[in-house]
Amino acid sequence: MLRYLKLYGSFIRICLVREMEARGNFVAGFLVIFCFPFLPLLLVGALYSRTSSIGGWTLYQYLVLIGTFHLIAGPVLAMFFRNIFEMPEYIRKGQLDFYLLKPINSQFMITTRYINFTELSNLLPGTLMIIFGLSNLHLTIEWWQWLLYPVFIACGVIICYSLWFMMVIPCIWVVKLDLADFFFNLFDTGRYHPNMFGGVVKLIMVYIVPFGIVAATPADLLLGQLGWEAAIWAIVAAGGLLFASARFWGYALTRYHGASS
Repeated sequence: MLRYLKLYGSFIRICLVREMEARGNFVAGFLVIFCFPFLPLLLVGALYSRTSSIGGWTLYQYLVLIGTFHLIAGPVLAMFFRNIFEMPEYIRKGQLDFYLLKPINSQFMITTRYINFTELSNLLPGTLMIIFGLSNLHLTIEWWQWLLYPVFIACGVIICYSLWFMMVIPCIWVVKLDLADFFFNLFDTGRYHPNMFGGVVKLIMVYIVPFGIVAATPADLLLGQLGWEAAIWAIVAAGGLLFASARFWGYALTRYHGASS
């Protein structure tokens, strides 16, 4: 584990130096990504101007949810966007062989090599939304809730990473298959709580393609409405999907014969 932490630290340093080579581009990208999360709030504000709640969720509760979503989106996009997005290109150009020859876990190498620091600006608007929402709800949040909150944030990041990676793995068999847009469509469902939909849609968002629990679980924790079943399921889903992604990747490599084939 220490070896992997040192290697990831090297990745961070190298990518940070690369980002700082064009500081104007970095600052511009940071500002654009910082402002972008606020744009959908115009639509949300228009909706809530007509009603006091949507699916039982008030405006301030929703701000906690959407703020939590951006706290998860920041690390997911910063740590994995370029890596997983370019994986089909690695396969098409034969670059995957280069990574497989490295004396390190290939899944780790492929999915963590590059870090996009500008995407971390999602953390700032997300934090502001949460603070504004909680301050208007006048809730008393216990210390253990704050302690568990980053745990469920981490579970959300792991769930997104695992599902995204597994969606890209089939490129080994179908080289031109690219499900990046499909992933982002599913990922955006995390902006909404499954309870806003109910029925079959809720079951799909929670148990089949669990993007619905990514932000909902930590948000429910802060709002004092998280049940122990949902808390356990978030942890189980994160661990199970991470394990499944590793096994699926291992299986795919047994069917991969190199660029020459």
